[in-house]
Order: sequence, then structure tokens, then C-alpha cells
Amino acid sequence: MRAAGQRRGSLTPVPSILHVLPHSGGGAETYLDMLEAIPGLSQRRVTLSGTRVPLLAGASIAREYPGIARLAAKADIVHVHGDLPSIISLPLLRMARRSVWTTHGLHFLRRTGVFRGPLARAAMGAVLRTADRTICTSEAERRELLRLAPGGLAGRIVAIHNGIEEPALASAEERRAAREEIGLAEGDVAALFLGQLEQRKDPLVAVGAAREVRGRGVPLVLLLAGDGPLADRVASWCDDVGRPLGFRTDVDRLLAAADLFLMPSRHEGLSFAVLEAMGQGLPMVVSDGPGNPEAVEEAGIVVPRGDVWKFADAIERLARDEGERRRLGDAGRRRVVERLTADAFLGATERVYAELIADGGATAPVRGADGVPA
Repeated sequence: MRAAGQRRGSLTPVPSILHVLPHSGGGAETYLDMLEAIPGLSQRRVTLSGTRVPLLAGASIAREYPGIARLAAKADIVHVHGDLPSIISLPLLRMARRSVWTTHGLHFLRRTGVFRGPLARAAMGAVLRTADRTICTSEAERRELLRLAPGGLAGRIVAIHNGIEEPALASAEERRAAREEIGLAEGDVAALFLGQLEQRKDPLVAVGAAREVRGRGVPLVLLLAGDGPLADRVASWCDDVGRPLGFRTDVDRLLAAADLFLMPSRHEGLSFAVLEAMGQGLPMVVSDGPGNPEAVEEAGIVVPRGDVWKFADAIERLARDEGERRRLGDAGRRRVVERLTADAFLGATERVYAELIADGGATAPVRGADGVPA
């Protein structure tokens, strides 16, 4: 019988990677779905908590932790996702043969206040010292962590942008059907917000800006796809300008129906939702929160985070100018196709794995074993 962790027809062990997530769902799951394309690896994912509710997460983590620790002790690489999960997982990182963590936006570190900030930075420093590699999804994250990194660790902190496969553009018929299903009139300009309805994403800024634009006589309709703790407040603010759609799995149809994309978040890693929208040729209106400008660059309008009036001005500008929407949308698609690709993302991540596996004495993956991330 072939032993677990071995390639079929061979006694060569297959390198194993244990992915540790905070909970199911979210951008980290999309990230891991993409990593499944790396050949020659045995990948498994586990969650620290069975819930996203902070008050209930502690008990869930306590139940799951012993089993995760047993799996971590056997894996060739332990890969933790997120800054707070990496702090919680410090014992796992210390016991691991090789370890890596991905920032995914540094959401915990960025939201800590005056009193918790020093403790969070100290804990983050311990993670940076312990993990063999830190993968930042943006250069903004790498710059932040370099300020916390103890001397000599800069070479272990790398930036690897998220990327996607080149998406097929929606046809005119697909766009017509999608808009008809949502109930958009021919002259409506649809702005799409896609994400968790939570404070970090600032959906109320999108609603406030849309109401202002509608008040200026623009036939704007705001589509809000997502769920979360602010769902009730979002719905109560929408009036006739916004359409809360709840959690949706048909993202492609929503992108086909939209004329522009909004991301007012206070901070991001490198949002897959933004990349998907750019890939569909939608012009972007994003906040200047870390991660957003780096994703969009010349393909959209960047405005100060939390500034409803500046968001309204940018939305109105695009809503009234179809040519500008097309110009920025074309620039966004080129950026995804030429620079923010799945091949670049997977190749760079695979090289990190290959280097760590080689250092640990295990068999390296099939591709990319001769590279070191810049």
C-alpha cells in the first residue's frame, strides 16, 4: 500500500503544506483555491475558528487548536493566513519544520488603537522573527512590516501581488440579461460595491456618495453585494438609490451588469474583487487606503478614504462620461492581463515554497525550484 504523502508509483514523499485560516470564507479562501494549481504538493486547509463572531471565536479556537497542532507537527510547511491568526499561531510556527505566513491586509495591526498598538507591534515582531518567510500581498504591507522587523530580517519579507486568470469579457447579450434581471433601466448607470458589509469596507461611504450623486440628477443605481454586521444600516440608508443584494455567488453576472466599481475600504491587501472588476473592464473608484492605489494605479480614480463628497465627485465624473469609463476600464484590464496575472502570483509563491522545502531537506515541487523571490 502506498504511504500517505507519497506520489503514485513512487516512494518519493510529496511535500505537505498545512494552511491555517482564521475562519472559512473571505479572500484567503480565494487565495488558497488558486494555490491548489501549484503541482507536486499535498495541501490541506484548517480553520482556527468555526465562526466569524469575535465573542464566540475564543471557545472555537480552544477546541480546534490541539488538532491543528498535531497536523502542524507533521507538515513540511505550515502556512498561516492573516496577521492575527499568525499571532495566535505563534506556537505552531515555532514547532513547524518550515513556516510562512501571508499578510492579507494586516487588518488586525492596522485597526489597533493607541493602547493595544504597542502590544500588537511586539507580537508582530515575534511573528517576523519566528516565520521563515513573510509574504506581503502589497508593497505597502512590506514597508509597514520592515519598520517592525528586527535587524537582518528584511530578506525574509517578500511582496507577492495577488493575480488572476485573464477573465473572458461578458458579451452584450450577457450584459443585457444581467441588467434586466436586476431591474436596471436602459439609462441607469450602475455602480457596484462587492464585499463584506463591515466597518473596514466602509459601505456607508458608498451609500452616502451614491445618494449625493443621485441628488445631482444623475441616474445612478448602487448595487451592494455582500452581507455583514452593517447590513441593516446599509439597507436603511439606501432609499431608492441603493439595492442591497445580500451575499451573492454570481459575481460574474454582477460585474457584467455594472458600469463602474466602488471600493471605499479603509485598507486592503490586494483585493481579488478589485482585480476581477478590473479584468472585466470596469473603471474603479477606490479609497487611498493602503493596498487600493497599488492595485489600481492608472486604471481608476483614487480619493481620500472616508470622504463622501470626493467619492461623489469621482462617481459623478464617471457616470456622466462614458468615454472616460471606457478609457479607465481598458487600462484596468490591461493591468490585470499584463501584470497582475495568476502565473506571476503562483510562480512567485511556488519559489518561496521550493526554497523552504529545499532548506528543510524535503523534495521540492515540480516547477520553480531554482528561483528565490526578489
